Amino acid sequence: MEPNPTKFYHLHQFDTRDFTNNFFSPQADSLFLEQAVKYPLRTLYTEFASGYIKGESLIDVSIGPLIFPLFPVFEPFREITVLKLNDDCIKELEKWRTSDPGACDWSHAVEFMAELEGNSAVWTHKEEQLKRRIKHLLKCDVSAENLVDERTVPKADCLLTAWILETISQDETSYWNNFKKMSALLKLGGHLVLIGDIQGSFFIVGGHKYHILPIGEEFLRKTLEDEGYSIVFYSAVGRNAEKQTTNYEKIVCIIARKVRER
Repeated sequence: MEPNPTKFYHLHQFDTRDFTNNFFSPQADSLFLEQAVKYPLRTLYTEFASGYIKGESLIDVSIGPLIFPLFPVFEPFREITVLKLNDDCIKELEKWRTSDPGACDWSHAVEFMAELEGNSAVWTHKEEQLKRRIKHLLKCDVSAENLVDERTVPKADCLLTAWILETISQDETSYWNNFKKMSALLKLGGHLVLIGDIQGSFFIVGGHKYHILPIGEEFLRKTLEDEGYSIVFYSAVGRNAEKQTTNYEKIVCIIARKVRER
């Protein structure tokens, strides 16, 4: 028997604070932080600034208690639903949403957004605005036929997903199936915003090794196109930081429009 079997983020105990500290906080290596936080923020800010992505509602299904991927994309949407796969992530986000002193500190991401916009005073207000626009913070179940009840969470104009599909999917078939479930949350004509790893294999949190499915760019493009999406923006950056607690080749940011139902 394998002495330390690889765990799955959504199935096994997960130290949310160690996860954010190790990969997405100022405690992380500066080169890694540039790729994991600043690259997605800069990339999505530039695309959303053009104004072609808009609507009333947005659904976020992302790994851990991450909130920063919402920073560059939330403003066009008045109602935001955040779906999480475990209770600890929901508790962490509730702390942030209620400004609990023990909440994860995303001030470094806020400061970078302010730098991008050239206005630090505005972004203190915008973080609070995001908190108010999150109307639902719910747990979802990837093992169920539907992630959530559509009567509770109607289809949205925009779907944001960050580093989740490759961490919950055991193989390419399950990735495809999980993508279909997430795609069901998006209206026809709406936009998918996807952040993920290319050819990842693992990440370590709290001393435990967690699974990442090693998907290629060709497979990812084919999945989107076969499921009725037209890719309108695609950007990938190669790994430039050595980090013993994770492995991947690239980080990718994609925006795709849902042009047909499957």
